[in-house]
Amino acid sequence: MTSGAGDNASLVGVWLNVVVIQVPGDLQTWTTTWQFDTAGTCRQTVEIESLAEGFPRITERACTFVVTGGDVAISFVGGGTLTFAFSFAGFSPDRLVLDGFEYQRQT
Repeated sequence: MTSGAGDNASLVGVWLNVVVIQVPGDLQTWTTTWQFDTAGTCRQTVEIESLAEGFPRITERACTFVVTGGDVAISFVGGGTLTFAFSFAGFSPDRLVLDGFEYQRQT
């Protein structure tokens, strides 16, 4: 199932999750990318593409992060801190489970 988490180094890299959502009268693709670096800074990019609108909406948020056991505390520039549980699916260092959503490591 999942393995335990580690320190900041275990999260370093670029992680991608894509979810397709059907809502009344529309089909949306939500692409979330997290980029974590060795200095403890991060960036969350969310791209929502709606078939009804026909163009993507992109939101980027700069942040910092600290890993404590199996949790990561993410503090966004401009305010707000979230703490997510994380682990690695199937004991793979390339399959991050962050707050219940699986992300694939990008190369």
